[in-house]
Amino acid sequence: MQNTWIRIALLLAIALLFQSIRLLMPMIPGPVNMFLIGSLLNAVMVLAAWHTGSRWAAVIGLLLPVGAFLQGQLPLVLMLPVVAAGNVIYMLGAAHWQHSRAVYLTPVIKAIVLYAGTVAVIRLVDLPPQVAAVLLFMMSWPQLVTGTLGIILARRILCRLP
Repeated sequence: MQNTWIRIALLLAIALLFQSIRLLMPMIPGPVNMFLIGSLLNAVMVLAAWHTGSRWAAVIGLLLPVGAFLQGQLPLVLMLPVVAAGNVIYMLGAAHWQHSRAVYLTPVIKAIVLYAGTVAVIRLVDLPPQVAAVLLFMMSWPQLVTGTLGIILARRILCRLP
């Protein structure tokens, strides 16, 4: 169990480092930034679920939205549980369907959870229309792209890990 926690901690550190790319290289355009960092973070979450074999790896999915909020990527604290739920569902689905093509359903499920949760938050909070539109966009089809790329990348990396 100790090795599992070490792997989870290492993967969390890598994820937080990837999340900080936007601060280290602010010249990367927003959409490129979103797809690059999103794909890398999804790959780390999937690797954590697959490489540790532990449901405790979902802690990474719970903590990443906090980092995004602190970096200003999530404009509302109410989005933290929405993103955390999407991440955990994504990770648990990826773990459950690791050896099946059904694993590619997990980005779809994640996108649905994120979009529906974002709609609910927007209804609770009076956001300017432009902010609401950007938030809804971020939590829609780009999640399908980054989630799928995350699985593909995780598969390529996993075959190289001892």
